[in-house]
Amino acid sequence: MKRVKLLVGCLLALAAGVLAVAQEPSGAWITDITVVGLSPFDVSFDFENRGGSSIWIDRGTVRLTDRLGAGIEQIALNGFEAAPGERVAVGVQSRWEFQITGIYLLDISLETSDGHLISKSLAFRIIPIGLPLAPATHLEGEGLYTVQQQPASWGLDHIGARDVWWVTHGSRDVVVAVIDSGIDFSVPQLADAQWTNPGEIAGNGRDDDGNGFIDDVHGYDFRDNDAGSHVGTPIHSHGTFVASIIAARPGPLPIVGVAPGIRLMDVRFLDSSNSFRSSDWGAFARAVTYAADNGADIINLSIYANGRPPRVFSDALEYAASEGVIIVGIAGNEGRDSVMYPGKYDVVVAVSATTPDDLLASFSNSGQEIVVCAPGERITSIAAGGRAVTQSGTSFAAPHVSGVLALILSVAPNLSSSEAIELLARTAIDLGVRGVDAQFGKGLVDARAAVNAVME
Repeated sequence: MKRVKLLVGCLLALAAGVLAVAQEPSGAWITDITVVGLSPFDVSFDFENRGGSSIWIDRGTVRLTDRLGAGIEQIALNGFEAAPGERVAVGVQSRWEFQITGIYLLDISLETSDGHLISKSLAFRIIPIGLPLAPATHLEGEGLYTVQQQPASWGLDHIGARDVWWVTHGSRDVVVAVIDSGIDFSVPQLADAQWTNPGEIAGNGRDDDGNGFIDDVHGYDFRDNDAGSHVGTPIHSHGTFVASIIAARPGPLPIVGVAPGIRLMDVRFLDSSNSFRSSDWGAFARAVTYAADNGADIINLSIYANGRPPRVFSDALEYAASEGVIIVGIAGNEGRDSVMYPGKYDVVVAVSATTPDDLLASFSNSGQEIVVCAPGERITSIAAGGRAVTQSGTSFAAPHVSGVLALILSVAPNLSSSEAIELLARTAIDLGVRGVDAQFGKGLVDARAAVNAVME
């Protein structure tokens, strides 16, 4: 069987123009239409010539439309020839990925050199990335040709997270506090990840649980000193992006967190421009203390600062660590040989950022305080408002580590914080020079190896 890989052109909207309709030549068939992949969009099909003479395909198109017939993409096909009795395998590929869940129609039209039209369609659906242990759910379009999303971010598979999902998706008993710019829980893929304060009644204007904070149902906003990120000054996308790396659920966008079964405590500290001032260290300290006092198992600090913080902040970190909370921080994005605060503190698991080639990212700081490293370059996640975006930074390496630690605690809830950190480091994949080094610490976090070590 001849195999042809065709050069294609891609239009973001369906182009105008209709091929002349004529009778199909005898014995010409399009068969075995397959959606090979979604990132980029990749389609294959077979063209069979069962007739007695050669057929020359002059041109053709692959059109993708939604369930209502609205055009999404049109891919142009180059010509090819099929001899009598020959089957030609044709592959077409867009430059773009297409992974939004839903029901779609793929229409293939081929025009012969003598004006005949040969066509065939395939109705198919795209479903969310699957969680192996999740209960079966009814999804629209049962019985249609089905394609599952592929993770948009390379980091998820690079650290072996999806292999762990056959053991655990993460326990709802594990809580990660994201001290950041606020989390947009209106994003559908984060809505079910909200931590809920069991002692607080929403919206009654009272401090029901007596913890000193009114209506802190899903966390607290230390920037505006109010009940949460959904009120007050606008939040920056950074916190939502970080939170999605940790625990986004499957959904319309091809993004799932490292530990999609755990819960997130939203502790806002950064302002609308994703920054803070030296006068804010007291609020930062209170945010850390709040997370520790209200049940966080892990605190993710994708924040760094120039200069040494005041004692009030280091005392808050020491307190959280003494309460058994694991604190994950970052090296910083200055490209320097010095870890920035708060990652520099001994009680913080400092994380550097790596590339898809397991090199230190050019922006990542390094230093003797680095414990482990994780993917941080060109990471795709969900921003506030529900958009998929791609960004780079040590800020996005740390949540990979927080997610792996959450998976470890999900299968071994009795581990102490120091034992979990030791396991994380011991099972990391050594990078760079042999042994511990200032760029990668103990190495690249490996969720699969860490959880397997717990299960042994």
